[in-house]
Amino acid sequence: MKEAPGGRLRLGLLALLLLGGTGLIALLWQGRPTPPLETSLATPFQLLGTPGHLVDRLANRVLPVGDLDEEALGQTLHRRYESQLRPGDPDQPYLDQLIEGLRPGTRRPFTYRAYAIGDCGAANARALPGGVILVCRELFSLLDSEAALVAVLAHEIGHVELGHCFAHVRFELLSRRLGPRSLGQLADAAVRVVLQQPYSKAAEHEADDHAYTVLLASRYDPAAQGQAFAAFNRAYGSGRRRADLILDGLASHPPGALREAEYSQRAEAWWRRHRGERRYRGRRNLEKRRSLTAWERPEEWVRNGGTTQATR
Repeated sequence: MKEAPGGRLRLGLLALLLLGGTGLIALLWQGRPTPPLETSLATPFQLLGTPGHLVDRLANRVLPVGDLDEEALGQTLHRRYESQLRPGDPDQPYLDQLIEGLRPGTRRPFTYRAYAIGDCGAANARALPGGVILVCRELFSLLDSEAALVAVLAHEIGHVELGHCFAHVRFELLSRRLGPRSLGQLADAAVRVVLQQPYSKAAEHEADDHAYTVLLASRYDPAAQGQAFAAFNRAYGSGRRRADLILDGLASHPPGALREAEYSQRAEAWWRRHRGERRYRGRRNLEKRRSLTAWERPEEWVRNGGTTQATR
């Protein structure tokens, strides 16, 4: 049967479209941007996350990835990082106080703890399965208030509470078709996945919303979340103001400028509706590493989104 000329034309056009699309994808991939906060955390991982030859019955359990349990994985990770805490480190008890204040808002049956892991080369924090949060030392100097640090910690807890963390790790490990491994080896692999493979934009936005909800339910200033994004944008140049279809599509996180604007505007709207409220910032608390629960400073209370309230 003879093919109609129109059919050959359609096939030719389809072939050209496929060829052009393939070339465009190749160009975009070659020119993809580097995420502004990218860091392998290699140094602290070697110092504190050294593949754990833990003499521990739990860590030595052998099981397939499909049988991996988040609570057991979290317990192994907690023991690893707890075993390498530095005595007398002022940052660790401060983080413990802040996490304790966030604990009432959690629903998952995990022991949440944030670990100060040393200098990473960039201010960052990462959540691991089972309630383990890694905090780079640079984060303490980048942020300017305890409220902003609480916003970052609440964001990382959100990745665990919303199931992003374990689902992400489990999917990546299953895709590699690993055979049975000890729980300690699976913990090593889980850390590498979290440090090297970013979450989706949707997951990041959900964690952002979780952190904002936590701030609203706390005594802290809800504007602190936008202020935290502003600090990241200033430090890492992620405050680009114009949308870019290609860059924004390929980046691992939502655009920094949009995150800053969204949560700053939401906080401004909240303050307009709650003019009689007062909220805490805690600049001195962060500087002195003493949490609001242990050291309440009258001058740290603000009203109307910025007016200092010097009296209780």
